[in-house]
Amino acid sequence: MSESLDNHLVHGRRQRPDGPSPIDVISVQSQLVYGHAGNSAAVPPLRALGLRVAEIPTTLLSNAPFYDTTRGRVLPTDWFADLLRGASERGLPQRARMLVSGYFGSVGNGTAFADWIDGVLPACPQLRYCLDPVIGDTHTGPYVEPGLEKVFAERLLPRAWLVTPNAFELGRLTGMPSLAQDDAIAAARVLLQRGPEWVLAHSVSGDSGQLVTLAVGKEGIWRWTSPLLAVDVAGTGDVLMALIVAFLLRGDGMQQAIGRAVAGTHGALEATLANGHEEFDVLAAAPAALVDVVRFSAERLA
Repeated sequence: MSESLDNHLVHGRRQRPDGPSPIDVISVQSQLVYGHAGNSAAVPPLRALGLRVAEIPTTLLSNAPFYDTTRGRVLPTDWFADLLRGASERGLPQRARMLVSGYFGSVGNGTAFADWIDGVLPACPQLRYCLDPVIGDTHTGPYVEPGLEKVFAERLLPRAWLVTPNAFELGRLTGMPSLAQDDAIAAARVLLQRGPEWVLAHSVSGDSGQLVTLAVGKEGIWRWTSPLLAVDVAGTGDVLMALIVAFLLRGDGMQQAIGRAVAGTHGALEATLANGHEEFDVLAAAPAALVDVVRFSAERLA
């Protein structure tokens, strides 16, 4: 047990089964008291779809930072590293099938995570790492410490199986234009050469009133087109990643998983608008993704 814990927390348990609890996904992201971003957005749809999730927070905040006040803090790096160590001590990487990372909050936390997976992934061949390289967006610009982009590019991308940048982040990671479809495809192909097997570029500009999601793999390129909705809430990328991971673990192929994820994310945005809520209606995502007919079908481009 960590030396930071007081002695009164140390106690024995007289009876318990010996079998370790199953874990499907380890999710390393931010956490909110109010609202939905990071783990607070990703975990509800994962659990709604039957997945067992271990949550490791990188930040603990009262709410997303676009409100008048935000309380809490980025976890100190030694605290965060201690949580990663504790997850390893409980054998979670050996049992989980997917590892997801999102917003780190500091260069120190990003580096601590990179150090951790350097040791974890070689010993856990069943564990696929899915990287959401949270950097910023077109309407905000970057909102992370500049050094994190180097951590993503040099240390995490080579370890990732799937990487899910929005169009702005794709441009930051490659130094290439990436907001339009053809530019995003070219940039994603460059990113693919750095280690991942799949690059999912989302929030790419399409025709008027349309958003494009692109999946670029070593054997092909696929596109999904969905209507652009007049709503701006936190957590959409986190829910998109969570749904992709969930449906992959439920046995879907990549194209079907992404189609369901796009439908689920879009449906949750529609529910948010319909209900007039200021926060993303993440509980609507799984039901919208589970409809019999996939709402947005894949179009193969190459």
